[in-house]
Amino acid sequence: MSDMRFTRRRFLEVTGGLAAVVAAPSLLSACGGDGGASPSDAASANKAVQLPTYTPWEQVSPDLPATPDGVMAGFYSYPTPVDAFSSPPLAGAEPVEMLTSLLGPLPPAVGDNAYWQELNTRVGTELNVTMTPQADYPNKLATVFAGGDLPDIILINTTLANRSDVLTRLCADLTEYLSGDAVNEYPFLANIPADSWPNMVYGGGIYALPIPRAVVGTIFFSRADFIAERSLNPAPAGFAEFRELAEGLNDPANNRWAFSSGEVGNGKNIITFVGNMLGVPNAWKEEGGTFTSEHETEERKEAIARTAELVQAGLFHPDALGGKLQERELFGNGTLAFKSDGYAAWDILADTYPVEVGAVAAPKFDGGGPGMVRAGATSFGYTAFKQADPERIQQLLALCNWLAAPLGTSEFMFRKYGIEGTHYTMENGAPVRTPEGDTEVKVPLEYVADSPHVLGPRARDRVDAQRAYQEEAIPNVVRSAAEGLYSEASINKGGQLTKIVDDGALEILAGRQPIEYWDTVVDNWRRQGGDQIRTELEAAFAEAR
Repeated sequence: MSDMRFTRRRFLEVTGGLAAVVAAPSLLSACGGDGGASPSDAASANKAVQLPTYTPWEQVSPDLPATPDGVMAGFYSYPTPVDAFSSPPLAGAEPVEMLTSLLGPLPPAVGDNAYWQELNTRVGTELNVTMTPQADYPNKLATVFAGGDLPDIILINTTLANRSDVLTRLCADLTEYLSGDAVNEYPFLANIPADSWPNMVYGGGIYALPIPRAVVGTIFFSRADFIAERSLNPAPAGFAEFRELAEGLNDPANNRWAFSSGEVGNGKNIITFVGNMLGVPNAWKEEGGTFTSEHETEERKEAIARTAELVQAGLFHPDALGGKLQERELFGNGTLAFKSDGYAAWDILADTYPVEVGAVAAPKFDGGGPGMVRAGATSFGYTAFKQADPERIQQLLALCNWLAAPLGTSEFMFRKYGIEGTHYTMENGAPVRTPEGDTEVKVPLEYVADSPHVLGPRARDRVDAQRAYQEEAIPNVVRSAAEGLYSEASINKGGQLTKIVDDGALEILAGRQPIEYWDTVVDNWRRQGGDQIRTELEAAFAEAR
């Protein structure tokens, strides 16, 4: 294992870049190892890890406090910021090399970027950030890992196969610095909720930092202004009323449709929402130690059948199935009446377009109360470090701690908005970006480390609407029975298996196959790895008990 270099193609095979074509072999095998510990051994080792102690930062109080079950804190206005640091956290340290993804436009280089220059001054060293568009990021990871020369800090996708091997063989073990009360040395990492940490544990250690996200997950957004204009019911009590609402908003003659089918055109967003009405499990359910996938349930099959009926009724945009539409833009310009998106999209949509954004909570299919809500992923990704001596690891942790300073600190205001007077001005108590801010403050630090998200600061009526939705939805959140359990096959084959079921559902929605075809799809899913995942989850569950 002295030489970690191997070909780019081999890395793609190992880490899932070719997962749709080949079954990814183990990185340990690729590097000449023995294939690693058994799932039972891995589960036992992971169970022994003490997660970081959650210590919320309470120096600034929100208008609406967070709740223990996951309802996000809310702010109506920006609090007067306090300085969280008295000196740069990396004063005198060597420059830090970072690799992360980029969802927006590329910012000007550091030589032409006053924000980036001030960032280096405030942290105390040069931050050399390599930014790669999200769509190209898997290939960039392949190139970097294949070359063997890792940056100090690297973002690893949640979909990366063989993460256990990649993290435990190539990245630093952070356990001694973060486990239990040790994390309090880095108070803003300790401020990350406990929900976000379990998936950072591999091989009996903590190998990454989470980029925290709220448990509320995906929201089914509506054009509340359209609903009000047509005097429709914004809170359907069952599937029949939900369909009536969609039909009332659908207006092809005026270029408006109720639904699209997700960013990749497979209809999964609507299938999932209807499935929430029917009680489809969140990925896996467990009964008496036996695990059942959501794909194997009759409720999932019915959700697909009902969604196919909505397609046949003309309630989907004609270019939706199999296409890739710009759904946010279509929602904003009135072409779509509904859109599934992450909770952060509420502000993005309402700030970008002159529309009234609402949210529809799934009811039970036949009425009688609220449906379920699938818990969202509690981390955007994995922030891992290059293996190094303890002093360097502590420097990198100190940097990420600085980057995770929350709303209420001057560090947060600088990180998000830049230099006051240059990159933003305060108008009516809120920061407004200048042209320089719109171009320069685009270094994607939020995909290196970040503080927990909050609602607002925005106008009271919007924050109250968002809070009301979460207070209604969070009590109905259902987590996967597999949460916190280790399955090597799930990590390695997840992308391949997702494609099998998504492609199969699309065949049915498009009318090319009858609903009975779903049974064939599920059989294929089981053979290609679904049954292997089940076996590993059941073993891990038994070990955990």
